[in-house]
Amino acid sequence: MAQPYLPAEKFLSRKQETILLDDDVIYWKRMQQLTVFQEPSVVSSVRISPKKPFHVATTSSVRLTLYDTTVCEPLNLFSRFKKGVCSIDFRHDGRLLGIGGDEGKVRIFDVEKTTGTSKVALRVMQASQSTVKSVHFSPRGDTIFSLADDGKIKQWLVADTAYGVNAVPLVEIQAHDDAIRCGAVSSINDHCVLTGGYDHKVRLWDIRSKEKTMELDCEHPVESVLFLPGNTHYKTVTSLRLATRSTCLLTAGIDRRVNAFRTTNYSLIHSWSMPSPILDLDVSRDDETMAIGMGNLLALYRRAEIKKETTANALIEDKKSMIRVAAPPVKLAEKDRETQKVEVVAKSADRLKIPKIDGMLTNYKHAAVIRLLFGGKFRSSVDAAIVSYLRVIVMRGAIHRALGGQEISVQKNLLIFLNHHLFKTQYFPTLREVALAYFDVYSSEKLDQNVVKQVQRLKTTLSRELEVQKMISSLIGSIDLIVSTTKINVKSSSDLVLEEDDVFGEPMIRAKDLDELKPSDVGKDGQDGDMDTN
Repeated sequence: MAQPYLPAEKFLSRKQETILLDDDVIYWKRMQQLTVFQEPSVVSSVRISPKKPFHVATTSSVRLTLYDTTVCEPLNLFSRFKKGVCSIDFRHDGRLLGIGGDEGKVRIFDVEKTTGTSKVALRVMQASQSTVKSVHFSPRGDTIFSLADDGKIKQWLVADTAYGVNAVPLVEIQAHDDAIRCGAVSSINDHCVLTGGYDHKVRLWDIRSKEKTMELDCEHPVESVLFLPGNTHYKTVTSLRLATRSTCLLTAGIDRRVNAFRTTNYSLIHSWSMPSPILDLDVSRDDETMAIGMGNLLALYRRAEIKKETTANALIEDKKSMIRVAAPPVKLAEKDRETQKVEVVAKSADRLKIPKIDGMLTNYKHAAVIRLLFGGKFRSSVDAAIVSYLRVIVMRGAIHRALGGQEISVQKNLLIFLNHHLFKTQYFPTLREVALAYFDVYSSEKLDQNVVKQVQRLKTTLSRELEVQKMISSLIGSIDLIVSTTKINVKSSSDLVLEEDDVFGEPMIRAKDLDELKPSDVGKDGQDGDMDTN
């Protein structure tokens, strides 16, 4: 029987494999610890948001905490749980957070809102009478799966508004004979669910037909599963994660180690040793942040900037730099003299020194430019240069991000500058955008008292400018009326006749008619005058 064609497997040479391994080792060695937080109890689950800024969510006892990995501080705290919470999952867009726990309920929270009513769950489904050990959103995000200690898989509609026991699952499957401890949903198929439990079984399910499509006997309790097989520790493996676009497998276990393996040949890239057995870990989509839960500790890791001298290719680059690329030496030959080598020296071109602020703009460090312009000893005398730099930031559409999070002194100096130069004709288009952006960014924040004073001064200046503009508009209207009236009344000086003015009704005599008067007309007028006198 004919067999289908299969391409030959690609193998790397020993030299290529060594260089690639060295690069991967350096890549993961750059992951350095930022901080460690003390949790009230054992960290049962850790997840990192799939979207920037990659917030970390962790569960411990009856508390769910959301951490900001940028400033390494707690962002929000959810503690309105009667029993412990032990499983969490972010939706693919990072906006919703699903939670399961000992109450047997599945709760869905809004991550973007961090105050007020956001701590009240958007959806609550009574999934089981036992503990829900694992929750997972589907790739499309319209459904969520609950895996419980009763061995059942249930699929719930996120948009269903039914509360608690009134919520009805879309699908319900008795998947295991013992407690389900872990699960995973295929990223390319919403209907494929992988489960592992204390019955030592790993099973793949088709949700549409509710049938088991594959089963694997692991002979030991299963704590974590992915759509990728592997066994990499000498003790229980508690967590598996894919990184670097699924080319790297991160594993963690109670042997207190985190290992990074290459998925092509499962060779070890790097290994971390932790102070306590690891219960869960997660890594961000860009590989820059890693969160590890161990006992009652949560450790955050972030990748350090790479240094040229530590790269695997540094030696190669140094060798290339030693290769001779200069022109051959010049020899001077003269008659009756020996040939001599002459060193030809040419003056090197002057290096262009770029000002510091121009270099910052080249590297798109807009917030740093704002701090440099308006921080420290502020000089408002160089107004033209300041406006030119602000115009560059405005044209790039980065003025809102550049103004956000600035210090009080920077805000104060910026408002002083706007107060002095906003209504100058040549600066107004740029400074108007800066002023609008400032009030957009800080309109909902509580401002310092000194900053408030400058805002009030700017408001006063703006009111005065509006009054001036109104007066100018009124004056321009009056002048336009006078000019239009003058155009109607002014006639040619060589064309005078006795007529009534169109506007004021006064008689007008033109010089041409005076010249055409006859003597008899004058005499008659004189006689009439005598008669009036008598």
